[in-house]
Amino acid sequence: MSRNPGATGDILTKEEAEAIARKTLSFADPGAETIVNVSLANSQNTRIARNRITTQRDASLGGVAVTTRLDGRIAQGTTQRFDDEGLMQAVKWAEDSAREGPGGRQEMGRLIQPRDYPIPPGLWSEATREVDIPDRITKAVSAIGRADGYVAAGTLDLSINSMLVANSAGLVAYCRSTTGTMQLAARTDDNTGSGWAGKAIYDFGEMDTVAVADRATDKAERSRNPSAVEPARYTVILEPDAYAPMIQLMMQYHMDLPSAQRGFSVFADPNGGTKVGKQVFDERLSFVSDPMDPDAPFCPFDGAGVPFDRTYWVQDGILRNLSFGDATAIERGLEYPLANPVSVRIQPQEGTELLTLQEMIETCERGIYVTRLTTGFADFRRLVFTGVTRDGTWLVERGRITRPIKNMRYVDSHMYFLNNLEAVGEPVLAATGGFMIPPVRSRDFNFTAIADAV
Repeated sequence: MSRNPGATGDILTKEEAEAIARKTLSFADPGAETIVNVSLANSQNTRIARNRITTQRDASLGGVAVTTRLDGRIAQGTTQRFDDEGLMQAVKWAEDSAREGPGGRQEMGRLIQPRDYPIPPGLWSEATREVDIPDRITKAVSAIGRADGYVAAGTLDLSINSMLVANSAGLVAYCRSTTGTMQLAARTDDNTGSGWAGKAIYDFGEMDTVAVADRATDKAERSRNPSAVEPARYTVILEPDAYAPMIQLMMQYHMDLPSAQRGFSVFADPNGGTKVGKQVFDERLSFVSDPMDPDAPFCPFDGAGVPFDRTYWVQDGILRNLSFGDATAIERGLEYPLANPVSVRIQPQEGTELLTLQEMIETCERGIYVTRLTTGFADFRRLVFTGVTRDGTWLVERGRITRPIKNMRYVDSHMYFLNNLEAVGEPVLAATGGFMIPPVRSRDFNFTAIADAV
């Protein structure tokens, strides 16, 4: 290898990662079914606190994971070393554990046969790959300068990743990606107003930190000296990032078929079975995962090489699919399981009138505009959340924002307010990345108490 693949800023090329994987497979028992994962990620972070850059971090983390099935028993060995000794040790740990350990505690389906995977457009950016510390400092300083007069804090994060999956059936799958986020909170000098904004990118050239700072400081200024309103059920206008964490938690914990069949998820039918085929959201909404999404692409396979196909989880409000493993795939006569990439787009139905946030305000008789919500489980099984509004909350009356209001605690769920839609907008990339979420206006959002904090 011409360079140290673990050096800061480096990732593995397909040729380098494949060479490591093939070497690892050469050490494996020929009678075993073996999957090798080779990864190397470079994580970069610039942190801002009190209008100053406080830390710069560049870190590379790579490794090899070997998953082995011998005589029906499954085990895994890992190493952060790419030399022969490290690779041999990982194989030995996996195979010894499969032979002698308890084994069989996790599903390892059929090996994915050799296949081609598409390359998602926009997932890789050379501009992001070439960013160095001075580039990040320049972007961060621009945001700090724009937030002059406010107390600002935030982070600028970049991630450059490579991953490869190979198995003893001959599969080789490689993916590389570049992603980044900027999040900034600003507080007024009198400590009565707070604002927040964020942006996710794939191409560093699209990272406009000045625009992020402008949105955060504008919200902070407009939220000075809030007054209280009575907790109750209100029409609510939610920015996409306000409820994006709810969607992420649903996709992460509730989209698998076994949990629904056992009654452990929100998609379990109280009368038995699952809610597949039943309406679970407003008919104007669909939830679709697609690695080729031009606005939010992701790697087209999972850690076992299972392809991520374009999948409608919810179509026109009706639950169509839940993810499942290889045993169910075999029962259904399918080539491979239905894997869950977690990333998803909430797509309004074709022909639906899409409103901007300003238009949602102008057509609202009375409601509350929310920038962000903290998100914690109030009821995991039913996907009910609790938390408080944050960083800019306003009362809307007769088509305009009339005043900032004090933060309030809520108990509610997207399972409710995405069934109480009054208006929906164009999906945008959430500030945390990976999710295309539209702004929404919904009725009867449940605010339960005043939260007397900025």
